[in-house]
Amino acid sequence: MKSENREKNLIGITMGDPGGIGPEVILEALASPEIRTAANYVIIGSEKVLSDITGNLGIGTGLQLSPIDNTSLNLNRGMTDDINVLDLDNVAVHDALKHKPLPESGRASVEYIMKGLDLALDGKIDALVTAPISKEAVKLAGFDFAGHTELLKEKTAVENVVMFMVGKGLRVSFVTTHLAINEVSGSINQENVFSTIQITATGLKTFFGIDNPKIAVCGLNPHCGDGDRFGTEERDVIMPAIERAQEMGIDCHGPLSADTVFNKALNGEYDIVVVQFHDQGTIPIKMHAFDSGVNITLGIPVIRTSPTHGTAFDIAGKGVANPGSMIEAIRTAVLMTETRKHLIV
Repeated sequence: MKSENREKNLIGITMGDPGGIGPEVILEALASPEIRTAANYVIIGSEKVLSDITGNLGIGTGLQLSPIDNTSLNLNRGMTDDINVLDLDNVAVHDALKHKPLPESGRASVEYIMKGLDLALDGKIDALVTAPISKEAVKLAGFDFAGHTELLKEKTAVENVVMFMVGKGLRVSFVTTHLAINEVSGSINQENVFSTIQITATGLKTFFGIDNPKIAVCGLNPHCGDGDRFGTEERDVIMPAIERAQEMGIDCHGPLSADTVFNKALNGEYDIVVVQFHDQGTIPIKMHAFDSGVNITLGIPVIRTSPTHGTAFDIAGKGVANPGSMIEAIRTAVLMTETRKHLIV
């Protein structure tokens, strides 16, 4: 059966850790009729691992997978129901079936990301969706980075990136990401608070079509320091950054207490909440949209989205993983691509 006769957006999807739930939820998501017809796709990973999942778990049996390699990179954008599988053939199925952190799987997952990033930077794909990796496996493989966000920043050589999450109408962006809690205060400064606000505002305009986003900025300390009783970061760092953004015409407000601001955002008072550290933002997103949250990287020259869950080794290989977050990650990548193209036109 042929799709409608037009060139579609081409979305690249990296397979993530071969032993995690990434390969399963990718196949489940692409089996969704809505997702299948929304764009064309290339999975960057291992054809053998995907075939094993299809054969043993029955996931993706109706999909038409077309394996290709680096020497015959012919990516489909037009009238086709085939899904390209860019087979890097870099991991053994028996390793993937162990469903635990392994150096072999960590190395393979990084190679998928790097190939996907190259395709995006070369304009061969319109957006990149990344399945979860294991930070432990990546470390075992000899790589020293905390996650996708940090790796993408390093490899694209940009000065500032922002981790941005969305789920069921709630949006959150982060000043700091993967840090020990005792390092957070010393890692927050006026410049990175300001750049997070600025990149967030630009991202909402460019990729979500919100012309004048209303941005809430969290404080760091309980009750925003309560008049300096619990810290001075609000007065010394966060407020000056907010004032600088306001002077540039950005509609931002704060510092606001994290224990009340998310309710206000869900009630429509703000388009997004800028938080100061990882758990300050991920807890409300995952409480509100555990099976449908999406992680986005802003500030890099490509569109990148991801599910907000991890590799879930404990349920991998059982065929029970919920594909909801991957479905939303793909849907969001398509939306961001279409919105950006519309604004450019």
